[in-house]
Amino acid sequence: MAYVAWDIETCPLPSETLPSAQQERLGSEVERLREQSSDEDEEALHRQAGSFHPHLGWICCISAVRGGLDGKEEPKSWTAASPAEEKDLLDQFWADVHAIGRHHDQSGKDLQWVTFNGKNFDVPFLTSRTVANGLAPTREDIMHTYPYSHDPHADLIGLWPNSSYSLEGLCSFLDVDLPKDEVDGSMVAELTRDGQIQEVAAYCEGDAVATLRCGQEVSVLL
Repeated sequence: MAYVAWDIETCPLPSETLPSAQQERLGSEVERLREQSSDEDEEALHRQAGSFHPHLGWICCISAVRGGLDGKEEPKSWTAASPAEEKDLLDQFWADVHAIGRHHDQSGKDLQWVTFNGKNFDVPFLTSRTVANGLAPTREDIMHTYPYSHDPHADLIGLWPNSSYSLEGLCSFLDVDLPKDEVDGSMVAELTRDGQIQEVAAYCEGDAVATLRCGQEVSVLL
């Protein structure tokens, strides 16, 4: 069995570029978030709302790492420094996904995609942005979102459905190292805007590697 763990990072689209229907959606999302987090300032609320919804945001980074039951390869990232570069990012990502899948199909070795909250967030966001850019996915297995099966896509947030835990919490539970640095998800949009996309990629790769290692630890459940 080979595993490929992957993760995405997202940014809000400039609100002035959104059509009226999506500007209304943005306003609704901001209001919903304001009710949940009254301490957040307006800019932070707009940034969060746009980053969470594929009609309001875009993908600035995808990172993936492949491994077996114990080892791993070096992670790989696809990055976009602006919304204008998102299409190229997605086009190259889907080309590489096709190549990875074809390699495993020809080798006869089973392939399992691994995410954390991928069925609820990463896959819907990825497929929405793919379609928005006039592209098409190249593999069906990576888009698998059926909640009661881990094959061919294991979403680790669904291991114990009645529990609530973060990736950090799962790493702690399984004694897996999660890279600790000065970057967190709330900083992605600002770092991307300031031209620090490599810092975003390093952060995204850290989450992908941690996801892979968690998947290796719970392989008996997958």
